[in-house]
Amino acid sequence: MPTLHDDILLAVAGFSKLKDITAMMRTSKAVHELIVRHERSIVKNAVKTYTGGDSSLIPPRGAICSSHSVEREYLYSKSFDILHELDIRTSRTETLLSEGQPLRNKIDSVFSITGAFLDLPKVERDILMARVKEAFKLVDRLADCAADVMSEWMEPADKTTAQQLDGDESVLEVHSRQLDFIRSLSPLDLAYLFQLVTWAGQAYAAQNPALMADVDCWERLLAFKEATLRHGTIMLWAVFEPAKVTPSTNADPTRRKPATELARFAENNIRLILEEIRIYQSTETSQNRLPPGLHMTMSKTFVEKTGRPSTRQAIEMEHMVLNDIRVD
Repeated sequence: MPTLHDDILLAVAGFSKLKDITAMMRTSKAVHELIVRHERSIVKNAVKTYTGGDSSLIPPRGAICSSHSVEREYLYSKSFDILHELDIRTSRTETLLSEGQPLRNKIDSVFSITGAFLDLPKVERDILMARVKEAFKLVDRLADCAADVMSEWMEPADKTTAQQLDGDESVLEVHSRQLDFIRSLSPLDLAYLFQLVTWAGQAYAAQNPALMADVDCWERLLAFKEATLRHGTIMLWAVFEPAKVTPSTNADPTRRKPATELARFAENNIRLILEEIRIYQSTETSQNRLPPGLHMTMSKTFVEKTGRPSTRQAIEMEHMVLNDIRVD
């Protein structure tokens, strides 16, 4: 049985970031061995803290996708790699929604359909920011459907029947599970998810005026929203990552910064989905062949669950969010 001292160490580790856990492990051989022995329970507690006890925010098998690079590696359930990934997601969310950043600026000065989010009292805006952070987790949960599919052949319950899907089958299966997850959400969660990608789209358009002047501007905007829902908040980070500024008296503020690997990742995904949209629009046969988009399914599911008119679903979502954050 662990001593009280061990219990305290494990309790602290369960609420710590990975870098702090690593520092604890360096203090002594005994602490290192203790933490290694209880890795699964420490990760389980950390995941519970991250999700607020909402088990639906992590795939059923517990595996998730990494976002530290564009490779999107598969992370085994209950490993310290999970903690590292959750730390990355939390840190990026805080950064992207901090004052002065493009996405936060757009939310603070947002032009909604009704103008309803202008001049919110501080207490209500604070509640809104907290809810938007939860919506970030929903977006990443959609992306983690890929890890859920991978886990079924990497960690099969029955190794004798495990079968790896080929590339096309895997993509379709991931998309199918993303659709199922969207359809499982409550109208309020759907409303916040819709608002998040809408505001992100507005910030993306403001940041890329030349691109949005193109004849396909609205399709490109939809492609960006769809890519965010498919791939998670790594898309938001790729587009809105704060620039690493090196002070220079000769710096040209109008010069376009070189594309990073993440930026190329985002642009490639937008381009691929833009091509899907063009194919979908081309013939009725294509519409029957291609699976429905996540953004379209999100809107359609909200209408089906609320019975609100499809022509007013964006306004109805705004009203639902406003009612949720209102302080009487």
